[in-house]
Amino acid sequence: MTTETITQVTTIALQDEFTPLSEQYLKMRGSNAPEFKVQFLKTFSDLLFSQNDEMLEKLSKTKSASLMNAVFRATESCASFAKKEISFIPFEIFKKEKKGGAEVKTATGEYEALVIFDINFQKQQILKLVNCKRFYTCEIHDGVQVISDMTTGNYSFDGVNDVFKPTVGYYAVFITTDDQIYDIFMSCAEIIERAKFSPGFKAANYTKTNNSIHFEKIVVRNLMKIIPKISEELKSVLAYDESSEYTHYEDVSDNKNTLEAAKKELSEKKGPVKTTEKVTAKVEKEPEVTVTETTDAKQSEIQSFF
Repeated sequence: MTTETITQVTTIALQDEFTPLSEQYLKMRGSNAPEFKVQFLKTFSDLLFSQNDEMLEKLSKTKSASLMNAVFRATESCASFAKKEISFIPFEIFKKEKKGGAEVKTATGEYEALVIFDINFQKQQILKLVNCKRFYTCEIHDGVQVISDMTTGNYSFDGVNDVFKPTVGYYAVFITTDDQIYDIFMSCAEIIERAKFSPGFKAANYTKTNNSIHFEKIVVRNLMKIIPKISEELKSVLAYDESSEYTHYEDVSDNKNTLEAAKKELSEKKGPVKTTEKVTAKVEKEPEVTVTETTDAKQSEIQSFF
């Protein structure tokens, strides 16, 4: 059996498995209108036939609910996997366990379906809006003064935007048919901080600031939030980008209340108190220690997640 034949067999098997599941899924979501159902199945076929052998194998190990949600978003947005308007990214699931006193991460063998919308697809959708007179994005280079008009809420710029100088930020503007201006400027530092909220954040994607789709897409996405009367397709893109969070499985059966343990340890270390003044000092200082430890622990948890 040739590689091509194996791929076809895998694709057909995935389609046969997906069809009955999709009917149940759409019924549960209340989106089982005949037209949408047909488009939903076509979008899944589009996804299958645009993948290579490696990605098909990962597709077969992707959690069903996650895969359904990904195809649903693509269908709502009218985005095509084959045209690279949207891409399927398998997100490997890990389980945290304690072995020999140490915490280790073990792959479960399953995947979550993460989809990424192409920036050019998003821009084309904005240009198709019925209330769009003009829309564009541009880089702002070093030496340009960025001015925020407190009266209008819009931005203006002073100076020469020399493309040979370093990029310091990105600007996007949407002008409606009745000449209302909606614009946004974000510095490169602001964009990076915003990007860090994404579970798929990769620092290497933000080392080059000029001519970067990674910087541009965040500015465009934030502009979409303030554009009035955006289409249902753009609403779907925006909703998915804002809610796509993927977490690790974690075994918490052996975890202990570390805060209570810390309090107990502190109380055991306390010496006899001789004066009222020292008692007051202790009472004032203890909450500061507790709050700091709790905050540091929470911050550590957040950093490990992203």
